[in-house]
Amino acid sequence: MRRRHVLGLGLAALLGAALIWPPAALSQGRGQGFRPCPYTPYQCPAKGVCKPLTITGKVSQVLTETLQDKMHPGMAILVDSKDKGRVRVHLGPVWYLERQEFDLDPGQEVQVKGICLEDKGETRLIAAQVTVGDSVLLLRDQEGRPMWEAWRKH
Repeated sequence: MRRRHVLGLGLAALLGAALIWPPAALSQGRGQGFRPCPYTPYQCPAKGVCKPLTITGKVSQVLTETLQDKMHPGMAILVDSKDKGRVRVHLGPVWYLERQEFDLDPGQEVQVKGICLEDKGETRLIAAQVTVGDSVLLLRDQEGRPMWEAWRKH
């Protein structure tokens, strides 16, 4: 009888602790984004290889593209600049850009700041900031970290 009483109290204590202390699954890993645990600082893959670049020109085309398998579709623009010619500018995922109050249309004059890549003789730009008139769209921070990174703290 005493054994059942002790066992019952033990189970009640475990149940009470489980209700008070939420399991890790309920916290949804906030603060880690989509990175594997343990947390590792973000490193821009192109930052060490490429140099900062600012171009000014007219948007000739707005594109949707997928850069890698299993990656969300991204948005890019082709910009005709006087000094670099036609430059492909990678902006970010379509789902993120659709939520911004910023429209890019062919014929608009834009200024793009970012990091340049040379790919098969073609100049490409990973955009950090796009300016059209008085409107500015921030896409990446000083470290190259995307603004759409999950649960990002500013």
